[in-house]
Amino acid sequence: MCGIVGYVGINPKSNQVLLDGLKSLEYRGYDSAGMASIVNGEVRVIKTRGKVANLEKKIQDLQVPSSVLGIAHTRWATHGIPNQSNAHPHHHGKVTLVHNGIIENYGELKEVLLKQGYVFESETDTEIAAAYIDYVYAKGLDKLATLQEANRAFRGSFAFGIIFSDEQDTLYAMRRNSPLIVAVGENENYIASDVPAILKYTKQYILLDQDEIAVLRKDEIQVYTLDLDAVDYEVKTATMDASAIAKDGYEHFMLKEIHEEPRVVRETMFSYVQDDIDQLVASLPDLSKYQQIHIVSCGSAMYAGMIAKSLIESAARVRVDVEIASEYRYKDPIYDVNTLVLVVSQSGETADSLAALLLAKQQGVDTMAIVNVVGSSIAREAKYVAYTHAGVEIAVATTKAYCTQVALLSLVALNLTYVHGKVSKAQANEIIKEIQQLPDMLQHMIDDVQYVKAAKIISRHNNVFFIGRGLDYALCMEGSLKLKEISYIHSEAYAAGELKHGTISLIEKGTPVVAICTEERLYEKTISNIKEVKARGANVILVVREDLQVAQDYYDYKISIPKVNRLIQGIVGVVPLQLLSYQVANLRGCEIDQPRNLAKSVTVE
Repeated sequence: MCGIVGYVGINPKSNQVLLDGLKSLEYRGYDSAGMASIVNGEVRVIKTRGKVANLEKKIQDLQVPSSVLGIAHTRWATHGIPNQSNAHPHHHGKVTLVHNGIIENYGELKEVLLKQGYVFESETDTEIAAAYIDYVYAKGLDKLATLQEANRAFRGSFAFGIIFSDEQDTLYAMRRNSPLIVAVGENENYIASDVPAILKYTKQYILLDQDEIAVLRKDEIQVYTLDLDAVDYEVKTATMDASAIAKDGYEHFMLKEIHEEPRVVRETMFSYVQDDIDQLVASLPDLSKYQQIHIVSCGSAMYAGMIAKSLIESAARVRVDVEIASEYRYKDPIYDVNTLVLVVSQSGETADSLAALLLAKQQGVDTMAIVNVVGSSIAREAKYVAYTHAGVEIAVATTKAYCTQVALLSLVALNLTYVHGKVSKAQANEIIKEIQQLPDMLQHMIDDVQYVKAAKIISRHNNVFFIGRGLDYALCMEGSLKLKEISYIHSEAYAAGELKHGTISLIEKGTPVVAICTEERLYEKTISNIKEVKARGANVILVVREDLQVAQDYYDYKISIPKVNRLIQGIVGVVPLQLLSYQVANLRGCEIDQPRNLAKSVTVE
């Protein structure tokens, strides 16, 4: 969840590098920020509550000089409230470090350290980690052996950037279950939680594997396994550039990323199919043997999975269960020989999703990952991998990454439908022709401003409901999540037929209800449910397929969406919901790109 960055080099430019890196990683957490660097032969720690801008101002006000060695951190609070004391870096003895993750046995370790005379100032597990590494180092071990012993003592997840005060030209790093890269420069090297943090300085990077330890000096990088065997690492080249993390004239990253959806959906879908179904079948794993699929994910990715369930079960007649990863990892799933566990994650580092995948692997079940980041932990662990091409997404609330997930899952649904003999080659190729028009349809929806009046109504309320049936219910879940994430309006999504089982008691005069109606076979049933809320005074915002006729007295505002094949209806339908949420949040003056209490990449349990 947190973002860390580190620098070691021949030139004293730590302040610039670290602050640039933190600004690029701020989507991972923005409760507090801090930096440690070598100043006049000593480790100097500067910390602030709030965003990176506060840290930058404090560094300027204190006239902290730049250094050849430094580490920095932007925090999403797990242990301890967001304040300066709990902010990273943490320091004990000769050890100063920043940390992304959770040390689960910090309480046990703290008891050991208290008996050794250590005194703690914060509520964090990270301070315990710093003190424990110092405790082990004080035994007389060298630094690699110290980190090896500490690693084996820690339970949980961590990505550490570490400075030892008696080695002021060297940066150490270590990871388990939390992402960390080592970046390669010219007479300087870096560590970071993610590639965007270092793009301004280099595109060359190394992916640290589980429990690996890295030693960085200005002109040298060494990587070791936990057994301290040297690793022959591979240097990769990032394909994105610094412009990917710029707003390019848009007011918010979220708005920019919505406008990028036609391009990234085109790039994702066309990387698997351009001409005919045979090309799609060849580009994806052989899915013909699977009669049961578990789609396991979190948040918006899970709602993308709900759309896939509706498509696959109705078209391919393959059973699909959609599971919340944080629950799935602790249950005893029922598998058979024809089960596929399909994990969906934008970052490829989502802790619960990764754990769920590993659970399936331990049971000998085939796994497949749909991720956006090449070489991510989930991608490396899965038997099969299919990549989306959303590019970097900075806004915490996902938009374009979600669309590419739904796009790729729609292709998986088409693949399954074909290989299970439910459509002919000619029928499949007709669907592919329609898929080729999808980017233009998305652009049309983005350019349309039907949502503006509805946004003004919703922005004045604190409770909103979304209702729909079938595929539309899955869209309701995502639309409701998007609204509550960025506008702080309490929003709930319900299957429209469930209203009479309790929910309708919450409808009163003026309550906004977003009703989605794109499922032709369920159209009349949904209209009946719309009438029920309208009769109780609801303000109905109707999102309806353009060919479905609805009497004007059933709604207050209407947003029309084009009729497309059901396999891609979910992608077209979500765009006005994203724009509606964005406009509501903007009208309410909310922090759209960095909503309170949220972070982009959930790498802790």
